[in-house]
Amino acid sequence: MSKLQDQVNFLIEIDKVKGILRQSVILGDRAHRENDAEHSWHMALCALILREYVELPPVNMETVLKMVLIHDVIEIYAGDVPAYSDFSPEEKEKNEEAAAEMVFSLLPSEQKKEYLRLWTDFERAESNEAKYANVFDRFQGFLQNVTSDGHTWRKFTPHREMILRRMGPVIQYAPRLFHEIIEPLMQKYIALNIIR
Repeated sequence: MSKLQDQVNFLIEIDKVKGILRQSVILGDRAHRENDAEHSWHMALCALILREYVELPPVNMETVLKMVLIHDVIEIYAGDVPAYSDFSPEEKEKNEEAAAEMVFSLLPSEQKKEYLRLWTDFERAESNEAKYANVFDRFQGFLQNVTSDGHTWRKFTPHREMILRRMGPVIQYAPRLFHEIIEPLMQKYIALNIIR
């Protein structure tokens, strides 16, 4: 098979990410769950629009956006694991690594290496680009809960400490976003007994 055909086959396969439904719902419509493609699109815009609030050395935005766009394509094979659900981190990691190998193996060898490296870096949050991308993965998920009036929080009833752990990258690398946006909204949902 040609390089071009491999690349097109990859693009056809990852189109399935539009069918991977997350626990969160679309703004104003509790009947329609957000899919991974919508999450990545919103996350990319958050990363571009709010870049001045991230306290990291300058990052390569193309690398950040690549991470944002590919970070959930592995869920085509591994499925979505809700952040506040009861799951085994070891099993999740094992399943996702196998899925990453499978999906990125559709690409020509050099691109497979690049995208597998980017995905692994995102998961481990080692580079500044990965830390940056993780800020907005967590921030976007938080916003999605707010725009759905706590839909996922109502479903899984997380406690404050769980949310703070999840918001770790935001607290560490974008503290203004945490203190001015996340913390007041979290307090609102604690007062409503939606967050324990």
